[in-house]
Amino acid sequence: MTLPIERLLQINAPAENLIAKIRQSPSAPTMLKVLRRAAPDWGTIPQTTFTLYREFERTGVRGNYERAYFLKRAQLTRAVVEMILGDDDSMRDAIHDWLWSICEETTWLLPAHEEQGPDYWDLGQSPRTLPWGAHTLLTREPDSIDLFAAETGASLAETVYLVGERLAPEVVQRVRQQVERHIFKPYLAYGRKHWWYKGALNWNGVCNGAIGLAFMRLERDPRTLAEAIGQALEGLEAYIAAGFEADGGSIEGIGYWNYGLMYYVALAELLRERTAGQLDLLAAPRMKDIARYPLATALSPGAYVNFGDAVEELALAPGVVQRLGERSGVDDLRALLIDPLRLEGRGVAAAKLPIILRDMAWWDGAVRPFPAAAHQDFYLPACAMIKLCGQTAKGQPVALAAKAGHTDGHHSHTDIGHFILHVDGESLLCDPGRGLYSREYFRQPRYENIFCNSVGHSVPRIGGRLQAPGPEFGGHQRYHGVIVGHSEREDEKFVVIDFCRAYDLPALTLAQRTLRLIPKTGETLVEDVFVFDDTPLQVEETFVTWFPVEVNGPTAQVTGKRTSLELTVQEPEGATFWATRLEKECRANQREGILTRLTTILPAGTNRFRLRITPGSPGSY
Repeated sequence: MTLPIERLLQINAPAENLIAKIRQSPSAPTMLKVLRRAAPDWGTIPQTTFTLYREFERTGVRGNYERAYFLKRAQLTRAVVEMILGDDDSMRDAIHDWLWSICEETTWLLPAHEEQGPDYWDLGQSPRTLPWGAHTLLTREPDSIDLFAAETGASLAETVYLVGERLAPEVVQRVRQQVERHIFKPYLAYGRKHWWYKGALNWNGVCNGAIGLAFMRLERDPRTLAEAIGQALEGLEAYIAAGFEADGGSIEGIGYWNYGLMYYVALAELLRERTAGQLDLLAAPRMKDIARYPLATALSPGAYVNFGDAVEELALAPGVVQRLGERSGVDDLRALLIDPLRLEGRGVAAAKLPIILRDMAWWDGAVRPFPAAAHQDFYLPACAMIKLCGQTAKGQPVALAAKAGHTDGHHSHTDIGHFILHVDGESLLCDPGRGLYSREYFRQPRYENIFCNSVGHSVPRIGGRLQAPGPEFGGHQRYHGVIVGHSEREDEKFVVIDFCRAYDLPALTLAQRTLRLIPKTGETLVEDVFVFDDTPLQVEETFVTWFPVEVNGPTAQVTGKRTSLELTVQEPEGATFWATRLEKECRANQREGILTRLTTILPAGTNRFRLRITPGSPGSY
C-alpha cells in the first residue's frame, strides 16, 4: 500500500550534502569557469526597468529585458558558488544585493509570458489583443507563474537553504516573503488552472519541478508542503505520460528535452532522498526510453537532430544527464556530455542555480568518447523520426535523419519530409533551426518566418504553395505526413515518407519521398513522386545548407570544412539548380552565417524527381 504524500515526507531522511559534494567534485573548476565567463561584470547589478519590460509589447523585441533579467540571476549563481567553493564570507554582501534586487522586481515573469496565467487559454479574447490599461500583471498581486518565475523561486529557495545561515536574517526573511508571494500562494490558489499545469511540453516539467523544489527547501508547514508536492506530482505525472511520445522521444527536440527534465530530475532525487527511496520518480520503466532519446538524435559530439525550434549544437546539463543515465541504466548517455566551455550559452544555463549546483555535484567532469550507440540507426515511430547511419568510403561517419509528423505545436515548423545529412561532424544539408524568438514568432505571423515555414527547409513547393501550419499552432494534426516504410538491406537503408497531406492542396493526391543511404559509401538517393487528379502542378524542389554552394547546371557542390557533397539531378532531364542566399532573413533573425536555398523547378508535367548526393573531400568538385 502506498503511503500518502504527507506521511512519506514525514520520513524526512537526510538529504544529499550538495555543498560537500560540490567542494569535492572534479567538475567544480570547469563549472566555475563557465559561471565566470557568463557573469564577468561583478560590480554592477543589471536593471530590469519598466521601459525595458514594456519594450516587448511596443516593438516585439525580447532580448534587452531578458539579458538584464538572466544576467542578474547568473550573477547570483556565481556568487553562491564562489561562497561555497571559497568557504568564506567574501561573497556575503554580493549575495545580499542580488537577492534584494530580485526581490525588488515587480514581477518575475518575462514580458513575453505576461497574461498567460490562470485560465488563459479559456478566455474568449486574449488580453494581448487589448490595449494595456491600469490593471495588468505589473499592478496587481502576482497570480501567474511562468518558466522563469518558477526558476527564480527555486534559485532563491536553494540559496536560503544552502547558505542562509551565513546571510543577514532580514534578507533571508525578505526572500521567504517574496517566494511566498510570487510562487507559493499563486501556485496553491491557481496552479491547476495554468495552461502548463498538465501540459504535454517542457513548461510542465520546469514549472512543476522548480516549484516543487522551492517548496521542499522553504516550506515549514507539513500539511502545506504535502499539498504542494501532491499538486506538483499530479502535474508531473502528466508531463512524463504525455510530454514524451510513446517511444520516449520529444517532438519539441533535444533542447526542450534537456530543459524540461532538469527540474524533474532535481525534484525526483530530492524526494527520493527525503522519503528514503519510497518515492522514486526515476524508477519508472518509461524513464529508460526517455533517457535514450538523446542517443537517437545525436549526430556527433555536441550536435543533434534539430527539427522544429531545437538547436543543433547543445551542451546537455552534465550533472542532471549523468544522474539520469545512472538511474535509468542508459550508461551511454554520459558519453554524450561535452566540455560546457566549448558551447558557451547553449545548454548550460548560468542563471539556473539549482541546476548548476547539481551539475557540479553530480557530474564527474569526464568527457568520454562519442558512444557507438549513437552511431546506430534509430526509428522513433511516435515521433515520426528516423536516423540512418553509415560511413563514407574513407570511413567518415554519416547520419541521415528525416521526419514526418505534423505541423501543430508551439515549436513546430512546416517541414514534413525534411531531412538532414550530417557527414563527419558537419550538417552539409541542414535543418536551419529556430528563428528569432520575438512577439510575432509565437503568434500567427510565426509561419511567415522562413525559419518556420517550408521556404527554409528541404521540402518541395507545389503549385506555388508551401506546407500548411495548424491554425493557432494546433490543428489536430490536420496537416501531416507518415513514415510508411523503412528497412535495411545488405547494400542500402531506406525510408519512405508520405507527405501529401502536409499541403492544403486537394488536387495533390500523392506526394511520396524515398531516401536511400548506401551505408558503405555514404551516398544518398532522394526520390520524390507526385500524382495530381488533374493537370500537374509546378514543383520546386529545395535543399538548404549553411555551407558555401557552387552550381553547374544539374549539379551542385556544398563544401564544408572537412567534407563536401555533390548533388546531381538524375531525373528529370533538363532540370538545373540555382542558389539563393537568404542574407536579409538571416540578419533579421540574428543568425550567424547565411542560409542558402538550392532549388530546381521541375519541367511542366513532371511527376518524378531523383537526386544523387555523393560525399567527397572539400575542393573535389
